Amino acid sequence: MKDKKIIFMGTPDIAAQHLNILIEKNLTIVGVFTQPPRKKNRGMRIEESDVHQIANKNNIEVFYPSTIDDTVIQQVKSLEPDLIIVVAYGIILPAKFLNIPKYGCLNVHVSLLPRWRGATPVEHALLAGDEKTGISIISISSKLDAGDILMQESFGIDKNMSSEDLTLSLTNLGKKTLIKTLPLFFENKLIGIKQNETKVTYSNKFLPEDRKINFYNSTDDVYNHIRAHGPKPGSWFTYKGERIKIIKAKKTNELGESSTILNKKFMIACKDGAILPLLIQREGKKIVSLNDFLRGFTFSIQDTLNV
Repeated sequence: MKDKKIIFMGTPDIAAQHLNILIEKNLTIVGVFTQPPRKKNRGMRIEESDVHQIANKNNIEVFYPSTIDDTVIQQVKSLEPDLIIVVAYGIILPAKFLNIPKYGCLNVHVSLLPRWRGATPVEHALLAGDEKTGISIISISSKLDAGDILMQESFGIDKNMSSEDLTLSLTNLGKKTLIKTLPLFFENKLIGIKQNETKVTYSNKFLPEDRKINFYNSTDDVYNHIRAHGPKPGSWFTYKGERIKIIKAKKTNELGESSTILNKKFMIACKDGAILPLLIQREGKKIVSLNDFLRGFTFSIQDTLNV
């Protein structure tokens, strides 16, 4: 397996960790493709992607095209890869790209395909209240996340998991599953299973407005919304013109008029119960506990949110 030449394509931390495990296992990475450096964080400094940084650290040649054009295809061909591994790359690969490697292209996807094809499977699994999720390793086809399934591993989703927690669990499982898959794949011992097209769901990207909390929904839905978007970028509501994020919360049985502040504890009424924020963040401020938040915050019981 170590004699096979691999190109790795990915961008965020989850991809960087998969690249790292391949490097640790002494596999031959002949090139890394990632998205171009971009402005990040409050300082808006231009930063290389997590994958880019890992590749640099290990003296692996890095390419960061903004699109896959004929020039990129020639670059890939020149590397003569046996296999291309893709993890959260963020750029769709054209059909003529897929046949370049001798063994084709593999994708590590963080859902149990065909459920949650697309860019945000972790958030959508939490938002929908899914009880389980997992890792799918598929052969890449020209249609988004629609290739044959070569390997799947699953686990139950803890009800207290945030998006960050679930991403960490999926990252760890993904690394193990990839390393288990590769020798079987190169030995031609895996049989691809077609995805059931009748069970396909899509995880579309979120807009900032999608992260606004609707307290007229059920308590479960609101709780899942907060988990799905936490801790970053965070679910939010408005109060007296200020946007406030709830980073972590718990459900309570208190009842009242939806989208109102119920009591001095800052419980917020939903359709069939209430949410009590545990970690909260005001605009331009740090994340704090509810107690610290309430020390410097003036509000009135029965006030309505998001008006």
